[in-house]
Order: sequence, then structure tokens, then C-alpha cells
Amino acid sequence: MPKETFYNLPDAKREAITAIAIEEFADHPYASVSISRIVARAGIAKGSFYQYFEDKEDLYTYLLDLMVEKKREMFSTDHPDPEHVGVFKYMHWVMENSFRYELAYPELSRLAYRAIAANLFPQAFQSRANQEAIAFYRRLVELGQEQGDISRDINTDLVASIFNVVFSTLSQTLMRYITEHVANGQEREILFDRPDILQLLHQAMDILERGLAAPPSLTETAVRHPLPSLADQSVSEEIVQ
Repeated sequence: MPKETFYNLPDAKREAITAIAIEEFADHPYASVSISRIVARAGIAKGSFYQYFEDKEDLYTYLLDLMVEKKREMFSTDHPDPEHVGVFKYMHWVMENSFRYELAYPELSRLAYRAIAANLFPQAFQSRANQEAIAFYRRLVELGQEQGDISRDINTDLVASIFNVVFSTLSQTLMRYITEHVANGQEREILFDRPDILQLLHQAMDILERGLAAPPSLTETAVRHPLPSLADQSVSEEIVQ
């Protein structure tokens, strides 16, 4: 973690060093990231860097923790209650907010993608992040089973793992789609007004819901698919004859 001297810097200076470091780790493989390049761009002496951080790994871990902090901040706002809206609508909100995070913090997201692709998360960080994510999704799945949203026959840990994989990759799919289909320079804030973007989000959620939803009760089945009346049966027999 950063030393106290880093936190004692003026806000503008600290934020500038952080932004430059994020860009460096987003643009280059970990092994190619240069502390000399970072300090040169930040306009500080190399010796000053080591007054702020122990080494490159210490800086990298700080940026990963910052990424988690920013994501938590975004997910803490306008938080719907899954007990009231239902688990699948809540998961749609999670999915949409994950995408909004990608748009709000593109450089941190690129840093994360590079870390995922190269499996460069520090072991302690990755273990903690996975445990927290799986625990979150497991609680949500259990709630969904209690409310009748998710089938009780499905293994809770399996569904939690599926959610973890889906939500960690969906944003990347959406960002690739934007790169390929959305004109450069379009305001990020209006992307959610685009029917094609909304359709991708809805389709992803529909796939999950169709596979995980609890089967309808006998009453619901009767309402959706009522038994044929005697009159209907007579007509059917006449057609067959």
C-alpha cells in the first residue's frame, strides 16, 4: 500500500500520478511498465517515487484496490432491493451498472482486462476478490430460490460461479461491440438510449433467466396452457377424422 507521504501530497499531484500510472499499466504489459517513464511524465524524481511506494508491485496493487473502490462506489448508488424487484431484475441492474462502470472508468477497465488476460492479479488480491464475488452471488441465488425466482434444484455454488463469469465478461463483449459498431466520439452518456445496446443487455439477462428460473407451479401452468374443453376436443377429433 502507498506510504503516508503519498497521501500527504496535494490532491492534484496525487491524482496526476495515479492517472499516469493507470495509463501506463493499461497501455503496457506489466513487465514493460517503466517506473522511469511514469516519474518522467509526472515530473517527479525517481527517488520521490520510492518515498510513495515500495516498488512497482506496490503501485500496481494500489491501482487494483482503487479499481475495486470505484466499482463499489458506483454500485452503492440507487441500489434496488432484490426482495422487492425480484432477483432477475436486480441482476439486470448489476449487469447494466457493470457496463456503466466500464464507460465511466475506461482506463481502469483496460488495466483490469490486461491483468485478467495475463493472469497478473496478485494472488492475495485475486483470492479475496473471487471469494467476495462468489459470496455475493451465492447470497443472491439463495434469495432467488427462497422467493421462487430461481429453481431450487440448481446447485447454488454452480449458479454463483456462472454469475461471476458472466458479469466479468459481459462488459468486455459490450465494449467490443461499441468499438466495432458505434461511431467514435459518440457521447458515452447516451449509449443506453441506443436500442442495440439495450437489446444486448436484455438478451444476456433473458438467457440467464430462461436457464435458471424456477418452473411454474401447476396453477400457473394451467393458466398459461389451459386444458382443452370438450368442445375443443370434439373439433380436434373431427379434424383427425
